[in-house]
Amino acid sequence: MEEGSLLTSSVPDIRLEEFQTFAAPDVRVEEFQIYRTEVIRKTGKMREWTESLVSTVVFVLIFTTFVAQATQVPTPSMVPTIMVGDHFFLDKVAFPGNFPEAIQSWLPRRQIDRLDIIAFRPPPKAGITTPFVKRVIGLPGDIIEVKNRVVYVNGVLTEEPYKIHINTPFGGFGASEDYGPVTVPADQYFVMGDNRDNSLDSRYWGFVADSLVRGQPMVVYYSYDPDGAVKLDWLTRVRWKRFGEMIQ
Repeated sequence: MEEGSLLTSSVPDIRLEEFQTFAAPDVRVEEFQIYRTEVIRKTGKMREWTESLVSTVVFVLIFTTFVAQATQVPTPSMVPTIMVGDHFFLDKVAFPGNFPEAIQSWLPRRQIDRLDIIAFRPPPKAGITTPFVKRVIGLPGDIIEVKNRVVYVNGVLTEEPYKIHINTPFGGFGASEDYGPVTVPADQYFVMGDNRDNSLDSRYWGFVADSLVRGQPMVVYYSYDPDGAVKLDWLTRVRWKRFGEMIQ
Protein backbone atom coordinates (compact mmCIF):
# COMPACT_ATOMS: atom_id res chain seq x y z
CA MET A 1 0.00 0.00 0.00
CA GLU A 2 1.33 3.38 -0.93
CA GLU A 3 2.43 5.78 1.79
CA GLY A 4 -0.10 8.44 2.60
CA SER A 5 -3.16 6.49 1.50
CA LEU A 6 -6.19 6.15 3.85
CA LEU A 7 -7.56 2.89 5.01
CA THR A 8 -11.36 2.70 4.81
CA SER A 9 -13.72 0.14 6.33
CA SER A 10 -17.32 -0.72 5.48
CA VAL A 11 -18.09 -1.35 9.16
CA PRO A 12 -19.39 1.82 10.98
CA ASP A 13 -17.41 2.79 14.02
CA ILE A 14 -20.59 3.02 16.25
CA ARG A 15 -21.74 0.37 18.61
CA LEU A 16 -25.30 -0.90 18.40
CA GLU A 17 -26.10 -0.08 22.05
CA GLU A 18 -25.29 3.56 21.36
CA PHE A 19 -28.24 3.96 18.98
CA GLN A 20 -31.21 5.91 20.42
CA THR A 21 -34.80 4.96 19.62
CA PHE A 22 -37.05 7.85 18.57
CA ALA A 23 -40.26 7.84 20.65
CA ALA A 24 -43.31 9.49 19.13
CA PRO A 25 -45.08 11.97 21.49
CA ASP A 26 -48.04 10.42 23.30
CA VAL A 27 -50.58 12.99 22.09
CA ARG A 28 -53.89 12.01 20.53
CA VAL A 29 -55.71 14.00 17.89
CA GLU A 30 -58.78 14.47 20.07
CA GLU A 31 -56.62 16.11 22.73
CA PHE A 32 -55.74 19.05 20.56
CA GLN A 33 -57.60 22.22 21.53
CA ILE A 34 -59.73 24.02 18.98
CA TYR A 35 -59.70 27.75 19.25
CA ARG A 36 -62.86 29.54 18.19
CA THR A 37 -62.28 32.76 16.33
CA GLU A 38 -65.89 34.00 16.23
CA VAL A 39 -67.12 36.44 18.84
CA ILE A 40 -69.44 34.87 21.46
CA ARG A 41 -72.29 37.19 22.31
CA LYS A 42 -72.94 37.39 26.03
CA THR A 43 -76.55 37.13 27.25
CA GLY A 44 -77.69 40.00 29.41
CA LYS A 45 -78.46 39.41 33.06
CA MET A 46 -82.04 40.67 32.63
CA ARG A 47 -82.67 38.20 29.80
CA GLU A 48 -81.28 35.30 31.85
CA TRP A 49 -83.47 36.27 34.81
CA THR A 50 -86.56 36.58 32.60
CA GLU A 51 -86.01 33.19 30.94
CA SER A 52 -85.50 31.55 34.34
CA LEU A 53 -88.66 33.15 35.73
CA VAL A 54 -90.78 32.13 32.73
CA SER A 55 -89.51 28.54 32.90
CA THR A 56 -90.32 28.36 36.62
CA VAL A 57 -93.82 29.78 36.14
CA VAL A 58 -94.59 27.35 33.31
CA PHE A 59 -93.37 24.39 35.37
CA VAL A 60 -95.44 25.43 38.41
CA LEU A 61 -98.59 25.91 36.30
CA ILE A 62 -98.22 22.50 34.64
CA PHE A 63 -97.41 20.77 37.95
CA THR A 64 -100.31 22.31 39.91
CA THR A 65 -102.78 21.80 37.05
CA PHE A 66 -102.06 18.19 36.14
CA VAL A 67 -99.95 16.59 38.91
CA ALA A 68 -100.48 17.92 42.45
CA GLN A 69 -101.86 21.05 44.01
CA ALA A 70 -101.65 22.54 47.49
CA THR A 71 -105.14 23.27 48.79
CA GLN A 72 -107.32 23.46 51.89
CA VAL A 73 -110.95 23.10 52.97
CA PRO A 74 -112.50 26.23 54.52
CA THR A 75 -115.60 24.50 55.93
CA PRO A 76 -116.10 21.77 58.58
CA SER A 77 -118.06 19.43 56.29
CA MET A 78 -115.32 16.76 56.39
CA VAL A 79 -114.51 16.95 60.11
CA PRO A 80 -112.90 14.96 61.72
CA THR A 81 -111.12 13.53 58.64
CA ILE A 82 -110.21 16.97 57.30
CA MET A 83 -110.12 19.85 59.75
CA VAL A 84 -110.67 23.51 58.96
CA GLY A 85 -107.16 24.89 58.57
CA ASP A 86 -105.68 21.69 57.12
CA HIS A 87 -103.42 22.31 54.13
CA PHE A 88 -102.90 19.23 51.97
CA PHE A 89 -101.69 18.09 48.58
CA LEU A 90 -104.30 17.14 46.01
CA ASP A 91 -103.32 14.26 43.73
CA LYS A 92 -104.50 15.23 40.23
CA VAL A 93 -102.77 12.54 38.14
CA ALA A 94 -105.04 10.57 35.76
CA PHE A 95 -108.17 12.63 36.41
CA PRO A 96 -109.43 13.67 32.94
CA GLY A 97 -111.59 16.40 34.49
CA ASN A 98 -108.46 18.55 34.70
CA PHE A 99 -108.20 18.63 30.90
CA PRO A 100 -110.42 20.08 28.14
CA GLU A 101 -113.57 18.05 27.59
CA ALA A 102 -112.65 17.37 23.94
CA ILE A 103 -109.72 15.13 24.92
CA GLN A 104 -110.99 13.61 28.18
CA SER A 105 -112.11 10.36 26.55
CA TRP A 106 -108.55 9.75 25.25
CA LEU A 107 -106.80 10.13 28.60
CA PRO A 108 -106.01 7.52 31.29
CA ARG A 109 -108.61 7.47 34.05
CA ARG A 110 -108.07 6.82 37.76
CA GLN A 111 -110.48 4.30 39.26
CA ILE A 112 -112.67 5.77 42.00
CA ASP A 113 -113.81 3.35 44.67
CA ARG A 114 -116.55 3.54 47.26
CA LEU A 115 -115.48 5.54 50.37
CA ASP A 116 -112.71 7.37 48.48
CA ILE A 117 -112.41 11.08 49.20
CA ILE A 118 -112.51 13.25 46.08
CA ALA A 119 -112.27 16.91 45.16
CA PHE A 120 -114.60 18.15 42.45
CA ARG A 121 -116.26 21.15 40.92
CA PRO A 122 -119.77 21.59 42.36
CA PRO A 123 -122.67 20.62 40.09
CA PRO A 124 -124.76 23.55 38.80
CA LYS A 125 -127.52 22.76 41.32
CA ALA A 126 -125.15 23.52 44.19
CA GLY A 127 -125.31 27.21 43.32
CA ILE A 128 -121.66 27.91 44.21
CA THR A 129 -118.32 27.68 42.42
CA THR A 130 -115.99 26.80 45.32
CA PRO A 131 -114.53 23.27 44.83
CA PHE A 132 -115.91 20.61 47.16
CA VAL A 133 -114.19 17.75 48.99
CA LYS A 134 -116.50 14.85 49.94
CA ARG A 135 -116.50 11.10 50.43
CA VAL A 136 -117.86 8.78 47.72
CA ILE A 137 -120.76 6.79 49.17
CA GLY A 138 -122.33 5.44 46.00
CA LEU A 139 -120.90 4.35 42.65
CA PRO A 140 -122.79 4.20 39.33
CA GLY A 141 -125.69 1.74 39.66
CA ASP A 142 -125.71 1.70 43.48
CA ILE A 143 -128.96 2.17 45.39
CA ILE A 144 -128.47 4.62 48.26
CA GLU A 145 -130.80 4.95 51.23
CA VAL A 146 -130.46 6.60 54.66
CA LYS A 147 -132.57 5.31 57.54
CA ASN A 148 -132.30 6.89 60.97
CA ARG A 149 -128.92 8.41 59.96
CA VAL A 150 -127.58 5.00 58.89
CA VAL A 151 -126.47 4.60 55.26
CA TYR A 152 -127.47 1.53 53.24
CA VAL A 153 -125.84 0.74 49.90
CA ASN A 154 -127.73 -1.81 47.82
CA GLY A 155 -129.62 -2.77 50.97
CA VAL A 156 -126.46 -3.43 53.01
CA LEU A 157 -125.63 -1.34 56.06
CA THR A 158 -122.40 0.63 55.58
CA GLU A 159 -119.90 0.73 58.43
CA GLU A 160 -118.76 4.36 58.75
CA PRO A 161 -116.30 4.87 61.63
CA TYR A 162 -115.21 8.20 60.12
CA LYS A 163 -118.56 10.03 60.29
CA ILE A 164 -119.91 12.21 63.11
CA HIS A 165 -123.26 13.77 64.03
CA ILE A 166 -123.09 16.97 66.04
CA ASN A 167 -126.57 18.39 65.60
CA THR A 168 -130.07 17.15 66.31
CA PRO A 169 -132.09 15.77 63.38
CA PHE A 170 -133.13 18.43 60.86
CA GLY A 171 -130.19 20.53 61.98
CA GLY A 172 -127.31 21.99 59.99
CA PHE A 173 -128.34 22.29 56.35
CA GLY A 174 -131.75 20.80 57.11
CA ALA A 175 -130.79 17.17 56.73
CA SER A 176 -133.27 14.66 58.03
CA GLU A 177 -132.60 11.24 59.46
CA ASP A 178 -133.94 9.56 56.33
CA TYR A 179 -133.16 9.89 52.63
CA GLY A 180 -133.88 7.94 49.46
CA PRO A 181 -133.77 5.37 48.12
CA VAL A 182 -132.10 6.71 44.97
CA THR A 183 -130.14 4.99 42.20
CA VAL A 184 -126.82 6.50 41.15
CA PRO A 185 -126.80 7.17 37.37
CA ALA A 186 -124.05 6.02 35.03
CA ASP A 187 -120.78 7.99 35.18
CA GLN A 188 -121.84 9.75 38.38
CA TYR A 189 -121.28 9.44 42.14
CA PHE A 190 -123.25 9.99 45.34
CA VAL A 191 -121.11 11.87 47.87
CA MET A 192 -121.50 12.94 51.48
CA GLY A 193 -119.44 14.81 54.06
CA ASP A 194 -118.13 13.00 57.13
CA ASN A 195 -119.70 15.71 59.30
CA ARG A 196 -123.16 14.57 58.32
CA ASP A 197 -125.22 17.33 59.95
CA ASN A 198 -123.10 20.13 58.47
CA SER A 199 -122.40 19.03 54.93
CA LEU A 200 -123.86 20.38 51.72
CA ASP A 201 -123.70 17.26 49.56
CA SER A 202 -125.59 14.89 47.24
CA ARG A 203 -128.56 14.86 49.58
CA TYR A 204 -129.26 18.45 48.53
CA TRP A 205 -127.98 19.02 44.99
CA GLY A 206 -127.78 15.48 43.55
CA PHE A 207 -124.98 13.48 41.98
CA VAL A 208 -121.43 14.35 40.92
CA ALA A 209 -120.55 13.72 37.27
CA ASP A 210 -117.28 11.91 36.68
CA SER A 211 -116.14 14.78 34.46
CA LEU A 212 -116.24 17.16 37.46
CA VAL A 213 -113.77 15.19 39.59
CA ARG A 214 -110.41 16.97 39.93
CA GLY A 215 -108.39 14.73 42.26
CA GLN A 216 -107.93 13.04 45.62
CA PRO A 217 -106.48 14.56 48.81
CA MET A 218 -103.21 12.86 49.78
CA VAL A 219 -101.38 14.15 52.86
CA VAL A 220 -101.57 17.07 55.28
CA TYR A 221 -98.41 19.18 55.09
CA TYR A 222 -99.55 21.99 57.41
CA SER A 223 -102.45 22.57 59.79
CA TYR A 224 -103.55 25.33 62.13
CA ASP A 225 -106.65 26.15 64.15
CA PRO A 226 -108.20 29.37 62.77
CA ASP A 227 -110.50 29.57 65.80
CA GLY A 228 -107.78 29.22 68.42
CA ALA A 229 -108.38 30.81 71.80
CA VAL A 230 -105.29 32.99 71.47
CA LYS A 231 -105.44 34.68 68.08
CA LEU A 232 -101.95 36.16 68.23
CA ASP A 233 -100.15 33.05 69.40
CA TRP A 234 -99.29 31.24 66.17
CA LEU A 235 -97.44 28.37 67.86
CA THR A 236 -100.41 27.34 69.99
CA ARG A 237 -102.70 27.30 66.94
CA VAL A 238 -100.55 25.00 64.83
CA ARG A 239 -101.66 21.35 64.90
CA TRP A 240 -98.21 19.80 64.88
CA LYS A 241 -99.48 16.22 65.18
CA ARG A 242 -101.36 16.48 61.87
CA PHE A 243 -98.22 17.19 59.83
CA GLY A 244 -97.68 14.30 57.41
CA GLU A 245 -101.02 12.63 58.19
CA MET A 246 -102.52 10.69 55.27
CA ILE A 247 -106.09 11.58 54.34
CA GLN A 248 -108.30 8.51 53.98
